[in-house]
Formats: sequence, C-alpha cells, structure tokens
Amino acid sequence: MGSAFALACAFFWAFAVILFKKAGESFSPIALNIYKSVVAMVLIGMTMLVMGIPFFPDAAPRVWWLLILSGLFGVTLADIFYFSSLNHLGAGMVAVVECLYLPCVLVFSYILLGERMGFWGIIGSTLVLCAILVGAVSLKDLTSGNFGRGQNMWGICAGVLAMMFVALGIVIAKDVLDQADVFWATFVRVTAGLVGLVPIVLCHPERMRFVRELKFSKAWLNAFPATVSGNYIALVLWLAGMKYTTASKAAVLNQMSTIFIFILATVWLKEKMTAQRLAAIFLAVTGAYLVIFN
Repeated sequence: MGSAFALACAFFWAFAVILFKKAGESFSPIALNIYKSVVAMVLIGMTMLVMGIPFFPDAAPRVWWLLILSGLFGVTLADIFYFSSLNHLGAGMVAVVECLYLPCVLVFSYILLGERMGFWGIIGSTLVLCAILVGAVSLKDLTSGNFGRGQNMWGICAGVLAMMFVALGIVIAKDVLDQADVFWATFVRVTAGLVGLVPIVLCHPERMRFVRELKFSKAWLNAFPATVSGNYIALVLWLAGMKYTTASKAAVLNQMSTIFIFILATVWLKEKMTAQRLAAIFLAVTGAYLVIFN
C-alpha cells in the first residue's frame, strides 16, 4: 500500500507540474509558495473537519516538534534554496540536481532510521536515477560541451541544500508518522512551513510586490488546480507513502515523477517522445519494479 501511495504521489506531482506549465508564470516564486501553502492548508483543514480529525490530538510533544521541524526544513528552507537554484541554473541542470533527493533520503534514512535496502533494491534505485539522468540531460548538450557552461556555483550549492533539506524533513517526519494521522501530520507540516515564510517575507526588500501578487486575480484560477494536485493530493500521498513503507523505497518511487512528466508532456503538451525518453521510461519502470518487489 505504501508503494502505491508513493507512485500515486509521483503521478499527481507530475500532473501538477504540467498544469503549472500550462498556467504560465503568474506569480514570483515566493508569492507562489505562499499561495500554494495557504490553499493546501485550507483544503487539508476542511478535509479534517469533514472527516472529524482533531486539530489538536493527544500527541506527544515529540511528535509535534518533529513535524514542525519537518515543515521548517522541508517547506520553508528547502523552497528558499530551491527557488534560488532555479534563478541561477537552467532547467536541465536543475533536473540533474534534483536527482540528489533519492541518495539524500537513502543516507538520512540509514543514519537516522537504520533502514537498509537489499541488493535488488539498490539495483532498482540505481536504474531510476539513471533513467532520470538519461531523460533530463540532452545528449546534444553533453557532446557539444554546452551542458553546465557558465552555471553559477551558488545555484548548484543552493540546489544541493534544497534536496538535503527536503530529504531531512521527510525522514525526521517518518520517525513519528506511525503515531500520527496522515492529514493531521500534513497540516502541521504545511502550517509550520507557512509560518516559517512569514519573517522571510517581512524582511524581504520586495515584500510589497508579493502582497500585490497575492491579490485575487485570474492567476488564482490558473494556479488553483495545480495547487490541488501538487500541494494537497500529492503532499498527503507523499506522507502516506512514507508512513506505510520504508523511507528508502518511497523515495525511489517518488522520483518517478520525472518519468511521469515525460509521459504527460507527450500526451498533453504534444512534446515529442524521443528514443532517449523511451529509454528513460524503460529504465525507470524496471527500477521501480525491482524496488517494489525487493
């Protein structure tokens, strides 16, 4: 069940990325982050009300603090560094840097949770990583030597820090997910991440621009379905996958989102399905199979 949740998370996140591409650049990164967090918090809160899930359950203080810390790491800090990386790097390089999410989760889950993957699980993880690299990196750029030329070192460092904080945030949450409802845990993480953004926005020299961007406009309607898919459905499935399977296995299957993006972009955006992307899909499906049945 955990593997199914993790794969579903990857699909809905890929679906959200496609929707954001169709909606266009309506917000600045920080304003969009605030918008997505607020909408997700409201939707999850409404779901909890309907399902009768308490907002203040009888949970140990350790559970609260680890989920809050998880939100600060995985939402506030990770997004800041991720958006900074996007501002300095090209899309191809960012896709490569994002591949660090999987090894970071594997390392943190080994150190903090004592998780270990079997031989075929390691092989499957390697195949998924190779699939993402094969699909994301242009062979033309590699052979011409253009890939990575002129890239800013801070952008690379920021991307690495972003993946480390995302991985650390989810692994420390994994430690207490068995003691928490998935919707409540997601609500606490999103709320903590949003609260963590407040002082950053208040101290930002362009804070008034963010306020103007957050006023109601047609851009809200464009971003709303992407937010529902990516920051509500996918976010809940992400934690559910982590709760019902190992962090290592869930991380491998989460990285399948890149492969789903290739497929959805071909079907929806009419992008060409190249032999390179077909090879990536084959490698990823094979790797995911090995991980699930490891």
